[in-house]
Amino acid sequence: MRRRPTKEQFQQQLERMVGELRGDIMDGRLAPGDNLPPEKALAARFGMSNNSVRAGLEQLVREGWIEKIARVGNRVAAARPPVKLKLVCNWMPFRNLQLSRLLDDFRRQYPWILVEAVATGGNPGYEANDGTLSGDVVMLENFQFQYVAETGGHELLEALPVKPELYPQATDTFTVEGRLYMQPLIFSPIVLCYNKAHFRENGMLEPDGSWTWDDLMRAAEKLSDGKGRYGFCFHVPSKNRWPVFLLQSGERFEWDGGRLRSLRGTKLLEGMKVCKRIIRNRKAFPMYLSENHDDIDRMFLEGKVSMTLSSYMGMNGWKQSDIEFDVSPVPRIDEMRTLVISLGIGVGRGTKHKEEALLLIDFLTSEHAQNVIRRTTFSIPSLGTVHLNANDAEGYRPSRYMMFREIMSSLRPHNALNVSHDAMGKMENELKAYWADLLDEDELCDRLGKLLSTKESE
Repeated sequence: MRRRPTKEQFQQQLERMVGELRGDIMDGRLAPGDNLPPEKALAARFGMSNNSVRAGLEQLVREGWIEKIARVGNRVAAARPPVKLKLVCNWMPFRNLQLSRLLDDFRRQYPWILVEAVATGGNPGYEANDGTLSGDVVMLENFQFQYVAETGGHELLEALPVKPELYPQATDTFTVEGRLYMQPLIFSPIVLCYNKAHFRENGMLEPDGSWTWDDLMRAAEKLSDGKGRYGFCFHVPSKNRWPVFLLQSGERFEWDGGRLRSLRGTKLLEGMKVCKRIIRNRKAFPMYLSENHDDIDRMFLEGKVSMTLSSYMGMNGWKQSDIEFDVSPVPRIDEMRTLVISLGIGVGRGTKHKEEALLLIDFLTSEHAQNVIRRTTFSIPSLGTVHLNANDAEGYRPSRYMMFREIMSSLRPHNALNVSHDAMGKMENELKAYWADLLDEDELCDRLGKLLSTKESE
């Protein structure tokens, strides 16, 4: 009895068939207008079932290489004129996605499509702020997309179909009123990263999911050696760090009409206080005026800091280091919650090359591209069905890399706090003053009440 191939074996067979037929067309062995061999002949050639061959042919139709002709079969499509797509992003996808490598793979698969990747600052694609999009395709992180959506910029993007094989925790961050505007490519929770050697040297248990922030600070005090090494540090002003403490309250900001409800006595305020106790503990947390995450990462990689907050994407900056590090869930206050960061890709409604733009998105969310991301980066692929095998990863991989699967229910985006993008910036300025003892708790509550009471009632 013939044994059915596993899912992985089937995918390999499918890729081989599609790749060979695509190569025959690209090399001219099959010219435009030529008929492909019958499905039975292809099944014999590739050792596949007729249904499997049909799936491969359907993929070539979607890619534009062949066309189905009723009562005739499959025919090589006419040669296509060259198309140039402009992809606008910031510089991070080049590291976190291995974007240049993926675009080279895409060009080999679709040689008539040239993708020009342009790195910009701010919200890529929306630099002009004039109601237009500067690219055919744009990449945004979910917090950037939150601002875009709040200012109506999502209407410049095509609505996309939801792909059930992509993690919903990432997909939901690019959804507005039930419509998806960007396909997620990668995502990450904020996690605790730690130097394994420091814990071994001190004979200490490594962090785990039971840790509270008090547990972390006790460990951080023990890890601090009084000779320039501190147990814990992170870039406090980052909007991808301090909101974790508010999310862990399990509460969100609420308004009565247009007025913010008092924060006094709330768990939200308790989260702000916990953060302050941590960063003002000179036995464990250095008074280091970091300008960005890179400053903290450098201290961590030099062994000056034993633990820090980061993301799987942030760890891509550590690829060239020989430090032995691992990951653990972020310590909790009451509930295990952490911030999720997602990177998505969307198509401009005004593009003249919608078909090619959608091909690029389908490629970047395909099993091939998502496997490249998995093997070559620390980033978590958005494709939930990708085979996460640490053994074929390039370079060092934390032993607890797969931990993210166990904390999926704890992931929350910034907007779970029910605060707008602009309001987050206002809040941060007041929190910095509070953490520096320039404001007491009452002043903080009063000032936040005034600043955030401009929200319109819903």
